[in-house]
Amino acid sequence: MSLLGGAGALAVGLVLLAAGVGHLRGPRDTARALRAHGVLPGGSVGPVARTLGPLEVCLGLGLLVAATGLLPPGPARLLALAGTALCLAFAAYLWVVQRRVAGAPVPCGCGLGTTPVGPWAVARAGVLAALALLAVLAPVTGWQDAPGAPAGAQLAVAVLAGGALAVATAALPAARAVPEQLTTLARVPR
Repeated sequence: MSLLGGAGALAVGLVLLAAGVGHLRGPRDTARALRAHGVLPGGSVGPVARTLGPLEVCLGLGLLVAATGLLPPGPARLLALAGTALCLAFAAYLWVVQRRVAGAPVPCGCGLGTTPVGPWAVARAGVLAALALLAVLAPVTGWQDAPGAPAGAQLAVAVLAGGALAVATAALPAARAVPEQLTTLARVPR
């Protein structure tokens, strides 16, 4: 039993599932963002845009199952390792995009809104990789009663922690995308 591994798998699973659903719902938006990034060869943009959503949904669902402790440690670790690799690839890709666009408002294409690529998008992918790595190093092997910590309480803590981590991590880039000049409701600059 690993509370940290469960929370990490749950957080990454939820974010990947949400991003995958976003990519499935808007493959043209994903392709448009990938083209704007200018990193992938032109012929690969369409296949990558069509593959990304199903990959994220499947991996996200797998990590959610792994977080329940229903999988043996081997498959749970493999899913978490795949999540770590995918999130590291996202971090490296977004780092390259960020350097390439040099502050231009290019959409992230993360499936989680229209946040532009920036250091916080790179940081989000890095945090997700670290959370997935927790599930590699300490996979959930089932929830057993431990002295002073009933299995239900352990599961509740893992679900609450994983949910909070998922929301905080997913919202990170959008929270930092603050306009340079804010105005009040009366259109008065602040």
